[in-house]
Amino acid sequence: MSVVGRAETPIFTWNPVEQMWVQEGGGATKPPPSPNDVHAIQTWFLDPDDHQWIQTVLGPMGRQLAAQWQGAHRVPESAVVRKTGPARRRNPLPFILAGVVLVALIGGVAVAAPGLVSPHDTSAAPTPAPSAVVPPPAPSADASAPATSAAPDPTAAPTSAPSGRVVTPRPRTPAPTLQPTPPPPPPDYVSPVVGPVGTIFHITFTGLPAAAPYRTSYTRGSVTTGYTTGEVPSNGVVTFDLRTNTANFPPDTYFFTIRAGNAVKTVTFRLTS
Repeated sequence: MSVVGRAETPIFTWNPVEQMWVQEGGGATKPPPSPNDVHAIQTWFLDPDDHQWIQTVLGPMGRQLAAQWQGAHRVPESAVVRKTGPARRRNPLPFILAGVVLVALIGGVAVAAPGLVSPHDTSAAPTPAPSAVVPPPAPSADASAPATSAAPDPTAAPTSAPSGRVVTPRPRTPAPTLQPTPPPPPPDYVSPVVGPVGTIFHITFTGLPAAAPYRTSYTRGSVTTGYTTGEVPSNGVVTFDLRTNTANFPPDTYFFTIRAGNAVKTVTFRLTS
């Protein structure tokens, strides 16, 4: 494995209580822009190859904030103080003027309405014609027949319509079957997160492009060391067992990164003495 000297990786943790970034490591640099979720504790580091800010597991300061604010990286609403300004009073003068104009328009229309209807129009209303009274028809000789004889038999076969066509019911179209939505892939993780020198860290990355070549490395401070290369399996999951020793892994915080296609993922673990 070759060691490549680089500038110390900047690491920042977002403090949602004070709404500011806290630098945990790395040289002096401009912090990342404000995150989308400003009420969540989160840690980001600057990738030395792509010069992009990448979110990772919580750093030491982030874990202290998460332990202080119980709720899995979520700050309680009571800790966020919002200032509300005094309610603005509206000027009632425009509403009064609009009401006066509306009353004037309604009064003018009411005064001018009788003059629009002429006497000729009132006298020319048509007189309704008298309606003729038609006597009901006399009962026929068949009126005494039982009423049940005219009711159709519901079990009888379909008869022909007056046009000669047979009327048959149309079958109902079945509703389409909804396909279940596949569950999202589990997040990347490392187990354990903290351990003494000599610990074997089990690292898992998910959601990688299948059959894509990958390369891995781990970064400590300003030193990045290549680890291994390979090809992503068809399920998009790659696992590693990183064995640490006193010769190559002194106590510190490490960033383990995998690059496969356009995907760049990182997990963080810490070695103690």
